[in-house]
Amino acid sequence: MHKSMYNQFLRDKFKLKGNIKKGFIKEGYLINEKDKIKIKNYIPRFVDENYCESFSLQWNKFKDLQLDSKNGYNHSMDRIKKCTKWNLKDLKGKSLLECGCGPGRFTEIFLKAGAKVVAVDMSSAVDANLENNGMRKNLLLIQGDIINLPFLHNKFDYVFCYGVIQHTPNPRNTFDSLVRYLKKGGKISIDNYRRVYLPTGWSTPKYLWRPITKRMNKEKLLKFIECYIPKYIDFDTKIRKIPKIGIILTGIIPVPCWNYLKKGYTRKERIEHAIMDTFDALSPTYDKPKTAEMVRRWFIKNNHLNNIEVFTGFNGIIGNAMKK
Repeated sequence: MHKSMYNQFLRDKFKLKGNIKKGFIKEGYLINEKDKIKIKNYIPRFVDENYCESFSLQWNKFKDLQLDSKNGYNHSMDRIKKCTKWNLKDLKGKSLLECGCGPGRFTEIFLKAGAKVVAVDMSSAVDANLENNGMRKNLLLIQGDIINLPFLHNKFDYVFCYGVIQHTPNPRNTFDSLVRYLKKGGKISIDNYRRVYLPTGWSTPKYLWRPITKRMNKEKLLKFIECYIPKYIDFDTKIRKIPKIGIILTGIIPVPCWNYLKKGYTRKERIEHAIMDTFDALSPTYDKPKTAEMVRRWFIKNNHLNNIEVFTGFNGIIGNAMKK
């Protein structure tokens, strides 16, 4: 943690105790009248993993697989631009809270844009994020619960939360908590898995198996997926390529396989991503998809937002708005 980021975001609620070298605090404590928060490996640790152990395993194993800077694609950049509809040039010098940052696929883009980024994750993925993005004067990583950061209320020009809300115990409450972090006039962009009713390979087999797989030992589940995906993916590819009915057939066949045919991946890359995202689908404790109308009601009933836009996007339902 850099002292300048502490001064901007934490100083009014916590006193800092720790050794500062070249502006960074590697080990120490944030202290107030109620709490003593440990700073370990440059990161304040407000929580343990809690229900997020699967993400700790996933993101420390696949720490750089989704990073544009490492994989040679622009999938993360494209998703930000097309879904948030933010002009990244506007982020320079602005404060941005990234909720559920994982190993930093989006963090690196916000940092490159010049934003002052506070990136939060409940899992130890924050350590993978630090490894990927390094110590930066404009980055504060926090291991914490995104719904319980009252010291960050009303501090941010932008709040970003992708791939996360559906994995929390109460997605609606999570969303309302995120709005509290925005300044007046600040912008928020979130997504949530889409609830669908027809068979698809991205939904039906997943929810058939999740009552079992979410309770399995995470390392054993990952090993099982690593075993069957390379053997199964070619058959899955043939099925998906059948015109019109291929995606329905992958929903009827009860074998989960996150096989990305349209992203330009080599077969080896498709296997890597299929292993990671199949594990991501089957392992989390919570997985709560919503319809677009459900998400739209979150925004409308919040009463603090305008310029509301809800639509189907990359990872399900996208919601964008501005705080009144």
